[in-house]
Amino acid sequence: MAKSKVKIGVVGYGVIGKRVADAVAAQSDMKLVGVADIISDVRLRIAVERKYPIYCSVADFEPKMREAGYEIVGYLDDMVKQCDLVIDCTPSGVPQQNFPLYKAENVRSIVQGGEKHGLVNRSFSTFGNYYSHLGVDKTRVVSCNTTALTRIISTLAHTYGVSDAFVALARRAGDPARTNRGPINAITPVLGVSHHGPDLVTVMPRFQDKIHSLAIAGSWTLSHVHMLRVTLESSPSKDDVVALFKRTPRILIEPGKQGLFDSAQLVEYFRDLGRPRYDRPEVFIWQETLSTDANNNLYLIYDVHMESIPIPENVDAIRAMLEMESSAIKSVEKTDKALNIDQKGAYSQSLYGETEPQVSQDTKE
Repeated sequence: MAKSKVKIGVVGYGVIGKRVADAVAAQSDMKLVGVADIISDVRLRIAVERKYPIYCSVADFEPKMREAGYEIVGYLDDMVKQCDLVIDCTPSGVPQQNFPLYKAENVRSIVQGGEKHGLVNRSFSTFGNYYSHLGVDKTRVVSCNTTALTRIISTLAHTYGVSDAFVALARRAGDPARTNRGPINAITPVLGVSHHGPDLVTVMPRFQDKIHSLAIAGSWTLSHVHMLRVTLESSPSKDDVVALFKRTPRILIEPGKQGLFDSAQLVEYFRDLGRPRYDRPEVFIWQETLSTDANNNLYLIYDVHMESIPIPENVDAIRAMLEMESSAIKSVEKTDKALNIDQKGAYSQSLYGETEPQVSQDTKE
């Protein structure tokens, strides 16, 4: 790609879309063309405050948007025509309605983890399969839970080898603003295998039949919590694994006893740090939960802030698809610096060790 900024549009200005728009606008090598939606309520005031051009996704909604006082600079097709790539953050089932437009304008597109893998037959996670996405025309950034799971397992796999894994997920009932979601005063199990293990396989195919997942949903909104058991192919000490996670981008590991003993305290801490929306794109591991046994099993518990964790992966996907950066670790460095994500001096090493990974089924399709 040329050195001029690539032009990116965001369709859907909801929980993920508003964060993606901010993340794109923060990158020195990207220009946010605008945001497109059909909403006419106060949520769009944030876009106005940030001076993002606002487009109407469906013409029928334009009168209400204008009546609410929003300046509409054009329709969805007007925005798409200006873009090199569009990130579609609309509710599940809507992106496929927009695909004909993206195709007609020869614009690449990214959808979110709420869509099925089969919609585009390609899924992305920076740590799992960045290199297979160089130059592709469309992909799906995996969900918040799969993003977290991929970061942890791929880090362990590239360093120690992983033979199999089991994860139990305690999922929030709904995002904080979605007061119509449940359950209330109940725990709801996923009846059967949850989709999270199979979803990891879409970015790391060699884990087919090597990962199992179960999940419940409960009456809280702050985050998800994963309880993970991984069987390694070597025998690192607990201190070795802690050191690995401490130098790995987008993973935090800290003692809970210092005051971060539950998900509420995590929210309060990152709010006090001044993070926008108290976002935490990093996976947070409670250090005291990490242990190993004589059978090469590793155990740990970590927290996933569902609203923000896939945001940096969306930015990395742009760089891979538009071939702006051929190195995963260099993309991570650029993305994280722009988003003020804790960098920890981690960038002297590749995500995969001292060298770029060899071609494998995890890195090439």
